[in-house]
Amino acid sequence: MNKLFSSDKPVSRADEDKFQRYDFSKGIANIITGREEESCIVIGVYGAWGEGKTSVINFIETELNKENNIITIKFNPWRYNDENLLLIHFFQTLANALDANLKNRKEKIGDQLKKYAELLTFDVPVFGNVGEKLKAAGELLAGVDIETLKERIEDLLKKAKRKIAIFIDDIDRLDKTEIHSIFRLVKLTADFANTTYVLSFDDEMVSAALGDRFGEGNQNSGQNFLEKIIQIPLKIPVAQPAALQKFCFDIINRSLETNKIDLSDDEGRSFGNEFSQNILIMLSTPRLAVRYGNTLSFSMPLLHKEVNMVDLMLIEAIKIFYPKYYQLVKSNPEYFIGSYSNGYSHERNSEKIKLFNGLLETTGADLSKKQRQCIINLLQRLFPMIREALQNYSYSRDSANGWFKQQRIASAKYFNRYFSYTVIEGEISDIAFNNFISEIPTQTDIEISKSVKGLIQQSSPETFLLKIRSREEEFSWEVSVKLSRIIASESGLFPKPTGFSFRFASPNGQAVFFIIQLIKRHANKEEQLQLIDKLMNEANPFEFASELFYELKRKDKNEEKDFFSVKEYQTIVAHLIARALKESVNSSIFEKFPDQTAYLFNEWGAKNKSQLTKYVKNILQKDYSKSLDLLRAFTPTVFSTAYENPFKSNFAKEDYAFFIALFDKNYIKKLLNKVFPDKKLNKEKVKWSDRGDNNQTDINMVRQFMHWFSEEEITPTI
Repeated sequence: MNKLFSSDKPVSRADEDKFQRYDFSKGIANIITGREEESCIVIGVYGAWGEGKTSVINFIETELNKENNIITIKFNPWRYNDENLLLIHFFQTLANALDANLKNRKEKIGDQLKKYAELLTFDVPVFGNVGEKLKAAGELLAGVDIETLKERIEDLLKKAKRKIAIFIDDIDRLDKTEIHSIFRLVKLTADFANTTYVLSFDDEMVSAALGDRFGEGNQNSGQNFLEKIIQIPLKIPVAQPAALQKFCFDIINRSLETNKIDLSDDEGRSFGNEFSQNILIMLSTPRLAVRYGNTLSFSMPLLHKEVNMVDLMLIEAIKIFYPKYYQLVKSNPEYFIGSYSNGYSHERNSEKIKLFNGLLETTGADLSKKQRQCIINLLQRLFPMIREALQNYSYSRDSANGWFKQQRIASAKYFNRYFSYTVIEGEISDIAFNNFISEIPTQTDIEISKSVKGLIQQSSPETFLLKIRSREEEFSWEVSVKLSRIIASESGLFPKPTGFSFRFASPNGQAVFFIIQLIKRHANKEEQLQLIDKLMNEANPFEFASELFYELKRKDKNEEKDFFSVKEYQTIVAHLIARALKESVNSSIFEKFPDQTAYLFNEWGAKNKSQLTKYVKNILQKDYSKSLDLLRAFTPTVFSTAYENPFKSNFAKEDYAFFIALFDKNYIKKLLNKVFPDKKLNKEKVKWSDRGDNNQTDINMVRQFMHWFSEEEITPTI
């Protein structure tokens, strides 16, 4: 067996006894050796599955083997699912044991046992015509006088002054017919003198199986049948809680040591408290401890450093000790990692809460009140969201981010990993990600860029950003600079939304916010400005650089003042405008970058309006039709769920006011009239659409400009 796993193999020596059963077993052995009566006796060793019945059988055998006058025989009934086959092999096992132990008396059986020897040594082949062999065995058995066989074996045993102890284990694992066959064999066919049977089984399970065949068909009927067969029924001693606890923790520690996993002091205390308070109440047999140790030895090496180790150990404990709840969690994640409020209203979802409480009650129907409370406590520790249903708690987005950073099972991004035992396709391995972060200081830009592309390719831009944003507080300035430059220069890896969407929720928006947070967390203003200067020039495309500037200039609601001084912002925008001019040298800024024009020109105008005016006039003098492009750049763009693509909205009064604060309104009107003369403009009235309509046209946009121009002209006379 793999050294990582604990065997469920029973023990047989006194020094291996961890649950104080050896003295109990020795007492049974003394009963067998001390009996003076020659009649057959049947001892029942009762215990639940995994409670240690086989170890008790082994202890009894160990003690009996110290006596010269005892022949011990073990018979395994599992191998034979046919009653005739079971009977044949039982006698064959018996004959082999007697031959080995009574060689000096074998000749006294002589010819009288020759016929029986054929039966006792009958060999059922593994291959060939097994059916015919079994038929022949049945015919042979039918012609044998069983009573004569009994008398001669008993006479042999009496003269040899030997006793036989026959052990038959795990009877409770047989089906009903096979169980009945074993008891009929013991009571009627092989109840030899000087013979003791030691039968081990779960008496409740066997009683239920026998009850289906006899009497009233219930467990009491089966129990009555057992009482006729078993002369000495004995329950194995219950393992003491302290011994079981020590045994279990020894197995857990061995699993941790073997897999080279070190829990911190806080992790050790957290696990120990939860296990002691909420799991040990379900630890009833050594086998459960072994099964738990083995499931840890399987799961821990697969998920080491990929999940929260304490959460893994606890969910694996639920799998072994509360299996119905494990299945409930695995099959219904929406109840354990989902919210119990109704969307944006934050009202409690009473229907979901009712359904969840019903599931908990049904699942724990067979548990005691104390056991149900223990599993509920444990589930609340693993899945804090259920407290919204059970205790009227409320959790924020920050809580979810914390669970993600800690690799908790409560995080929607990690939940499935605990049940699949692997990093699911589309996720990023924490080991690979940690290696990526640790290697950044020693890598070139090309190498970092390649790594970023690889991580995104195996997952998604959203997953990469979620992962890296969860760690942004930990990065040194050196790492922050490198990451910012790479993400800015490769911003195409982080797409912008094409339709209606919250910009901050898109990969592009998250990439911008990530860089801004790295910059704002740094304390050195000079180094901040140096990085921003690089980003204004290196970000690709230009639009990403302008998004960075826009977010730097926007004051967060939690900030009391602007992050940079006016002079510092002017320096930054100067770099951005210089780049915009360079990249639009063959056209114009408002043609090349229409979505960025409004705030770029606003910043430019605030710094040097005459320079901005000269730039715009120089372009419009060469081509008056570009005045329409300029107006379009200052007309708001709308994103709507009703349409796939964004569209232009009304050129409203506030847009007009903003526009003419930067440009000569009369000059612009004159140029727009060249594009659309009054005769053409006056053919139709100006139209104003609802914000959700996408029927704006260039000529109507000009009509709207003219409307505000005219209204402004007549206002003084009203």
